[in-house]
Amino acid sequence: MRNFIFTLLIIALASIESLFALEQENYPNISGQILFESRNDSILSTKERDLKSFNGYINIEPDFNLNFDENWSIQTGWRILPIFDRKYDYPERSRFILGNNRGVNQDSTGLIIEELKVHFENEDMKFSAGKIDPTFATMYRRSKRIGLFITDFTEDYELREKIGFSVSGLLEDSEVTANTFFSDTTGLSDSGFKHRKRQSPNDGLSSNTGTLSSFSLTIEGQKFFGVENLYYNVGYRNMNVEARDELSRKEKGYTLNLEYLHKIGKNTSIVPFFEYVRLDNFTGHKNRDAIYFTSGIIGKYSGWTASLAGVVRNIDNNYSLASKSKTNDSLFTANIGYKFSNNIAIDLSRANVKEDSKKASMIGVIISYLYKF
Repeated sequence: MRNFIFTLLIIALASIESLFALEQENYPNISGQILFESRNDSILSTKERDLKSFNGYINIEPDFNLNFDENWSIQTGWRILPIFDRKYDYPERSRFILGNNRGVNQDSTGLIIEELKVHFENEDMKFSAGKIDPTFATMYRRSKRIGLFITDFTEDYELREKIGFSVSGLLEDSEVTANTFFSDTTGLSDSGFKHRKRQSPNDGLSSNTGTLSSFSLTIEGQKFFGVENLYYNVGYRNMNVEARDELSRKEKGYTLNLEYLHKIGKNTSIVPFFEYVRLDNFTGHKNRDAIYFTSGIIGKYSGWTASLAGVVRNIDNNYSLASKSKTNDSLFTANIGYKFSNNIAIDLSRANVKEDSKKASMIGVIISYLYKF
């Protein structure tokens, strides 16, 4: 019922969008966007008896910018979604697709401050300081619209909720970014409504050192090796870890993403893509090494999108406190969606999932609305 009401709210907000259009000529002013999502999935078949068939929740991502002039601003990023206790075995995961917390989890909904930063930008560079999401890979971005389930795997390696600095150089066809940071353990690492507790300064996870000793470097752009419409992202991260038993002194990560836009007609294109991520001493645990490989193809025609995509996640859990020595997960999905001119989008996904030795055939739908102001 709550998801149905939320869907009606999306439609209502879209219909009155023009009433809230503001001119941004005078400073200071406020700009930003709000992403509303109703995310729902159901298990069609599985051999697991303890899994709830239906899972549904609301995800809202408001981004507000207070602009002092054309260069300086304070930028914030928020997330409203179900929040669960932090897991030691899998501290990188934001969601378990086949976990025991399936169901309608509205009572677990909390508010997270993901970014809160001072930002400067001109035609040559960008600079941010505060609580930031450092750059690394790209496949976890919701804007790619490759179905309901893909980001549940790829968000594992997203860098988020760090305190530090980010500097980007804006070149003709690319953007080069350097980030230096440490994990947020202040009161901002807690959450509102549903408390997940503050990030512990002694949890031994990578980048949780309280010093600007961790960093990531990325270059993102188009015309890779001069090829028109070949988009790319290359990233590297090096994150320090407090020295103790079972912990490495560093986590290192590497990523390469390629996407090629092939135009067939005025409103028709196909986009084959892949992203490779390798992480050594993942999350700071010595010899816990991970490989993620995502690939697929997206077809676009006017407001329609259709895609086939898959993710493979292999993790060697070579430390004594691990619940299992290896994690070999996979996800293969077919998706179709339509985006209306008022920014309402509906995406339907069919997927086969293998997660932590559990297998299921699933179907899912996202109803979303992006409001920009």
